[in-house]
Amino acid sequence: MRRTLQYTAWLAGLCANQYLIAPAAYGALDSQVALPAGSVMSEAARPLSESLIELGRQSDVSIVFPSRLLAGIPTPARYSAIGQEPRQMSTLAALDLLLAESGLTYKIINKQVIAIVALEQATGAAPPTHARNLEEVSVVGQRLTGSRIRRSYAQSASPVDVISGPELAASGAQTLGEFLKFIPTVAGNSTSTAISNGGDGTATVTLRGLPANNTLVLLNGQRTAYSGMAGDAIDLNSIPPNAVDRIEILKDGASAVYGSDAIAGVINIILRPNYEGLELEQFYGETSRDDLRTSTTNFLWGNQSEDASVMVSASLFKQGAIFSRDRAVSRSADGRHQGGVDLRSTATPDGRFSLPDETIVTLINNRPGNSPDDYRPVNAEDLFDYAAYTSSTSPSERSSLFSSGRYEFNHTVSAFADLSYTGTKAVITLAPTPLFTRFEDQPLTIDATQAYNPFGATIDDARVRLLALGNRVQTYRSDAYRLNWGLEGDNDLVRWQFNQFWSRTDANLHYTGLASGARLRNALGPNDECTGECVALNLFGGPGAITPAMSDYIASESSTRGFSQLIGGSFSMDTTLLETRQGDWLVASGFELRFESTESNPSPVAIDDFLIGGSATGATKGERRIAEMFAELHIPLLADQPWAKTLNLDLAGRASHYSDFGAAATPKLGLQYEPIRGLTLRGTVSRGFRAPSLHEVHLGGQQSQQFIDDPCAIPANVGVLPGCSQASDPTRNQFLTLFGGSRDLKPEQSTNRTLGIFWSPNELPGLSASSDIFWIDQRNVVDASAQYIVNHNASTGELADRVIRNGDGDIERIDAKYVNIGKRSLNGVDMTIKYQHLIDEGLASISLNAAHLMSYKDQQSPTSDATELAGSFRDAASEGRGALPQWKANTGFHWQQEGLDLHYTINYISPLDETLPKSDIPREVSSWITHDIQFNYLLAIQKGLRITLGADNLLDKPAPFVASAFNDNTDPRTYDLRGRFWYGRLSLKF
Repeated sequence: MRRTLQYTAWLAGLCANQYLIAPAAYGALDSQVALPAGSVMSEAARPLSESLIELGRQSDVSIVFPSRLLAGIPTPARYSAIGQEPRQMSTLAALDLLLAESGLTYKIINKQVIAIVALEQATGAAPPTHARNLEEVSVVGQRLTGSRIRRSYAQSASPVDVISGPELAASGAQTLGEFLKFIPTVAGNSTSTAISNGGDGTATVTLRGLPANNTLVLLNGQRTAYSGMAGDAIDLNSIPPNAVDRIEILKDGASAVYGSDAIAGVINIILRPNYEGLELEQFYGETSRDDLRTSTTNFLWGNQSEDASVMVSASLFKQGAIFSRDRAVSRSADGRHQGGVDLRSTATPDGRFSLPDETIVTLINNRPGNSPDDYRPVNAEDLFDYAAYTSSTSPSERSSLFSSGRYEFNHTVSAFADLSYTGTKAVITLAPTPLFTRFEDQPLTIDATQAYNPFGATIDDARVRLLALGNRVQTYRSDAYRLNWGLEGDNDLVRWQFNQFWSRTDANLHYTGLASGARLRNALGPNDECTGECVALNLFGGPGAITPAMSDYIASESSTRGFSQLIGGSFSMDTTLLETRQGDWLVASGFELRFESTESNPSPVAIDDFLIGGSATGATKGERRIAEMFAELHIPLLADQPWAKTLNLDLAGRASHYSDFGAAATPKLGLQYEPIRGLTLRGTVSRGFRAPSLHEVHLGGQQSQQFIDDPCAIPANVGVLPGCSQASDPTRNQFLTLFGGSRDLKPEQSTNRTLGIFWSPNELPGLSASSDIFWIDQRNVVDASAQYIVNHNASTGELADRVIRNGDGDIERIDAKYVNIGKRSLNGVDMTIKYQHLIDEGLASISLNAAHLMSYKDQQSPTSDATELAGSFRDAASEGRGALPQWKANTGFHWQQEGLDLHYTINYISPLDETLPKSDIPREVSSWITHDIQFNYLLAIQKGLRITLGADNLLDKPAPFVASAFNDNTDPRTYDLRGRFWYGRLSLKF
């Protein structure tokens, strides 16, 4: 079960029966929460229920209780008196004071849920005094993502979602990419091992449907190296889920706090800080069709003393494959029977040959192919169904090791360090290499005298599937290393932190099953020139005609090695600037220095030869130095007024200097207004920027056969559009495209605005709701859009130097280097509702998390009109923005009682509009609803044996058919091709 953003942390991973919790289990509440000085109300007659709700709000802990249980009980006078003076206090210490002499006590359900019960109901429960070690911690707040000032979620002017480690475990997801794909705010062109053709085995995330490089992904609040193939986004597969303590998602621009890339938002992955004991875990799952066999083995050990802690985590992950042929929706590239079009390939094993007399012929079945009489004219069904050969979900492996440690020199200064390594491997299988002699990087011809040419004429357009070379196999391996260490201090005046960080990702991308263009030229050339080691190639005899000697001669493979590296350091501090009656003025400031570098180098054969069947990548090398300073200020304007319980102003700014493009400054303003207790209005306005990545600036010459719709292949456009004087070949949908970086790029800029409401009524404990509207306006958007170039050329006749057509009007190649193409604007609303209620000895919960995309306008050039994309699908393979559903939602139900946990989730994605390929005919992609369920039971063995059984997509709902999708007739970036997936997990704590 997965993906409901606002599950509370009572989800099963660490949920424990109150009769089975050992004292060490309370350590999960050690995380710092906001209980600022003076936050305790001083109203002597204030009901106890209101004080408990206020405490929960300040500490980011759900405190649940039946209303009848607290009816008529006031807040203790002793607790109220504390509010007269600034005082720091832990959550549990505050609970002890609140419940003193009330006849009530509390039970810790898990690290974020505390239940208030009568003393007689608590028989057998671990008494609060067992958790005295927590009360020795001075709990003063945490650095929530989006600010360097410590505060709670309820105190933030920006919308932040917090996903706990137990929620992640309760999802059943074994990779972060799999988990985040179903988050409502994630849309567009994220990547994962479910992307076969066009993927490389890495996983990225795209908030708001903006490109992955518009979402800043942090580890423990720090940047880390991008993927190793000169990438511009972090590979989520390099982060093992078992090492994650929580994930914080800031759904707002944050360049003023974090600098470049944080336009769509920030995903901050917080790793486990400590642990006490030993935990062993084994996971296994597979689909109901007996594929995608997945296993994960996790090890976690930690030890703590009075002044030191150490933790080690290790994980082994292995996932099997799903092939396109194994699912009904994807088993054929011919989508006509599903309401689509036929996308099978014209490069067939029998061959397709254009003769000088303009006839197009193919081999008659079982003919040898040594005479023109062995051939017949082609028909519409003479196509190759490549889907029978391709993998849909790549088999992958991951091994990881993570360790962290902390040492307190005294009560004010401590040292910390964490070190991690992750090795990954993913294997993608593609159909055998297609040969299009006329449209390769260097066009090939079959000479009239070639040994096997039965026509006695030169052929320049032959399309043949080279089955003898076997499937193309793409293997991606990466090794990711990370080291972070530093010092931090906390005294009566200031909190500070200094740290240094280093991370590096090395990667190797290896292709097999390719063909050497240079040797093909020899093997298809004049017969008298094919001498020595040259072996003439028989393309005319159909399957089996290519002998082992022939295939050995033309077979080739290539590899590309690369790395991305990040080195840097930072210093930050925060303190109370001024104490006023309205509250404390809080300030944070600091600086950061970074050095980024990346490099990728193809093997010599990929440079010296032109390879057929895979992308040709040029060498890439780039580096830059960044220096940044930042400051934040929190100003309480009003407090405890009849019409304003609180009114706070937040200001932030960051100044950045990049060695390769210059300086940038980004401000942010936030306002938070609480007119009545429990109701908060909030809003932000900020400027953002994204420096062109090293990939976009320094990418070497890269060639790829891109899927492009040529407007000139539509008969109605010929002679009408200025760029379509001739009809192009309607059977082609892949075209040679040249990509490259540009040093002339300007930074992307943005203006971000949010306006929201947060409601947590005192009259209904356990209920909270929020709604936030967002607007993002981008300028100088960086892109390399071959589709735009072709469209613009067709509609205006311009850019003819970038769309090269031959004498027949067919595209030979497209030049699509990175440029600043135009603007982008989008707006929408995020909504969450969560309710928790105690029923006898159980806890029942329900949550709804939804995102509504109201508008997504994309402008492809400064002179063109913007296109509305909200609610549409445009495949990334055709350089579209992917799936941008207008609605995406999760609804979660949870029941917990005495060691038993039951979770049930409904996932919803609204319908999408698409256009049938090679036409202007619109089509609707159906909505998609799936149901996930998980069952947990905790046994009193050692410190707890947890048994988990679950099923994703319980009703086996197939992914919807998407006619314009390149991979598998659906969008694997949005939907799940697996079908029903069963899994089980055993976790034992010592």
